[in-house]
Amino acid sequence: MKKIKEIYEPYMLRPMIYMTFTRFVLGLFITLLADFFISQNVGHSVKKDGFFICAFIFALLTVIAWLRMDGVRLPQLMMLRVNPSKKPSRMYGDMIDFVEERPGIDFNDLDDREKDLCIFAANFFCFLVFLLTALIIK
Repeated sequence: MKKIKEIYEPYMLRPMIYMTFTRFVLGLFITLLADFFISQNVGHSVKKDGFFICAFIFALLTVIAWLRMDGVRLPQLMMLRVNPSKKPSRMYGDMIDFVEERPGIDFNDLDDREKDLCIFAANFFCFLVFLLTALIIK
């Protein structure tokens, strides 16, 4: 917990929210799509099972992100971080044009430790939401 407090900065909230929302919507879409097709063959709703499976997957992803924060690097996950596209350098304009604007921090602008924390927070929040939904649903 101490390591999370050392890494977290307020500007990281926007990438965390975006990542959490997209992962939640993707998990919800896959679960409801599976329920739509599987429940016709089985005869009863499998939403609860789908939410438990999504919660389990997000729990595994949370553990992997936690291990990455501790320094464990998996070779397959290192390949996902490769970003060959470079941002073009700006050739015109003064900095004074953007003094009063709040900068929007993108996920690609963060360093590796901050990216790991954003991934951890997004996976953990999705795990909690899917687990609580699976426990509440009938």
